[in-house]
Amino acid sequence: MKMDNKRRDAIVQSFNSRWKYRYDKDQYGMADAWKIIYTPDIEGNYVGDCEDYALSILYRLCDESHIKMWWLLITHQAGICLVGRKNKWKVSHAVLRYKGEYVDNWTKKFGPKSEIEKNHHFHVFHGYGWAYMTALKMLISKIVRTIKVK
Repeated sequence: MKMDNKRRDAIVQSFNSRWKYRYDKDQYGMADAWKIIYTPDIEGNYVGDCEDYALSILYRLCDESHIKMWWLLITHQAGICLVGRKNKWKVSHAVLRYKGEYVDNWTKKFGPKSEIEKNHHFHVFHGYGWAYMTALKMLISKIVRTIKVK
């Protein structure tokens, strides 16, 4: 079933209304942690950074189904694209690519790639949103968070 833009945008707006940015270092005590935000914090906010935002929006666009989410990532219908402020080699931000349009926690709405490119350069290799990179980043950050808790 294809999602129309009105429903897609409503999902993003609903998430945005409860979104609060927090650096991974402050939240998890580590430099980089990729995590889907499933539930709000005690204040009712979805808290995380740009990767968490992109993953959490994608998860909701997939009717909160991991299978649908990973299917879109694997078939390259969606991707978590890495971008940087200075050049195409250094990454500092993550953007969700979903069926040809882009959204991040700066723009907070879907639009063309050119909107993201006003402030960022897509990384030469990781700017395409390859599924393996998302899986690897999520797995490593889960392992590190688990080790830090013990």
